[in-house]
Amino acid sequence: MRAGARAFLLAALGVSGAAAGPLRAQTATDGGALWRQARAMAARGQLDSAQRTLERVATVAGAAGDRATEQATQRGRADLWQLRGCADSAVRILRDAVAAAAPGDRASADALVRLLASRGTVAEARTVLVQRYRDVPSVGRTITGESVRFLQGMAAVELAGGQESAALSTLNSALAIAVRLHEGDVTERSEHAAGEITAENAWLLFDLAQLRRTAKSTGIRSPREHARLMGLLTDAWPALEALPDDGPPVTRLADRLVMAAALCTAARGPCPAPVVTKGCP
Repeated sequence: MRAGARAFLLAALGVSGAAAGPLRAQTATDGGALWRQARAMAARGQLDSAQRTLERVATVAGAAGDRATEQATQRGRADLWQLRGCADSAVRILRDAVAAAAPGDRASADALVRLLASRGTVAEARTVLVQRYRDVPSVGRTITGESVRFLQGMAAVELAGGQESAALSTLNSALAIAVRLHEGDVTERSEHAAGEITAENAWLLFDLAQLRRTAKSTGIRSPREHARLMGLLTDAWPALEALPDDGPPVTRLADRLVMAAALCTAARGPCPAPVVTKGCP
């Protein structure tokens, strides 16, 4: 059993007081902490508890005028509906969130692009992506977080359009920028490194691992490479999840469930799938 996987599972089960204590100690006045608690619940498959906590977060963040946390709450709600099989509801929530987002906050647009792409709505996904990043100079070419996120969204759009080679190339370009970003800030953020995985590249490598698993092209599909990347992510994930969010927090609840399953498998289970109540508004 990998040490990282064991630590993650102990924290998820509430065995480690050091890991679970901070969540229990949070007060109802800290919207960001409550939001992270809801995200952790969802990653453990506790969707109903996550939903109730998000409702508290919305109240707290609204009263405090915390627009960033309100946006994160919308993304969380959308992900929960998606997990329940209600993609139309998720799309509607994210469209409203994108319309209400503060200038420069593109996290809800990123989530909407991924969701639209996953449903095969390629044209709208591309339009949302381009519109939300059109004010960023040389996006996709400069060494910035915006370039990484733009390219990540573009890869999702390309993959949805059946352009697997283009998606692979785009993800590799984003990874090269992520490496430059990490190296440029290594003094202040060296704690973000976990082997080959950093806070800047973790979700990119997750997307690349899924592409290697699901690609139709025999030149791109590689179960061995998928297993290698997921092994790296599994080792690094507990340390990465313990870090504070750097900028707008990433939700991706369905993908976090995939990581939770990978961690459980690495720890040699048992790994029952979360019981999800279906039903759409």
